Amino acid sequence: MLVLDTGDGDEDYAEEQLQDLIAELRELDLDGIDRVRQGPPPPGSRSTDAVQWGALALGLGGSGALLPVLAAVVQDWLNRRRSGSVRLRIGEDEIELTGASDAVQRRALEDFLRRHGD
Repeated sequence: MLVLDTGDGDEDYAEEQLQDLIAELRELDLDGIDRVRQGPPPPGSRSTDAVQWGALALGLGGSGALLPVLAAVVQDWLNRRRSGSVRLRIGEDEIELTGASDAVQRRALEDFLRRHGD
């Protein structure tokens, strides 16, 4: 799962950023990109299809070979924006990527990718 946090409360801006990221992810050979459902909408809500804001379920295929490519695309996308963060989660294991690509974050990402590689 991938969760975007733009770091600001402007929902329109956040949705625009999410759509930009989705457009870049669609260029990858993913099995699917779906908004994560959070269950039934609250009583009185007009929405019949509630989603967890900013959360996407990504189909990487069985081998996990796309994970490093996905991480690179997300990191590049964040670097160009210089704000916000994206959390990548596989099962209970999670890493948060930011636009600041320092040595600590690079090592953490390398460890994350190694844990989930082939």
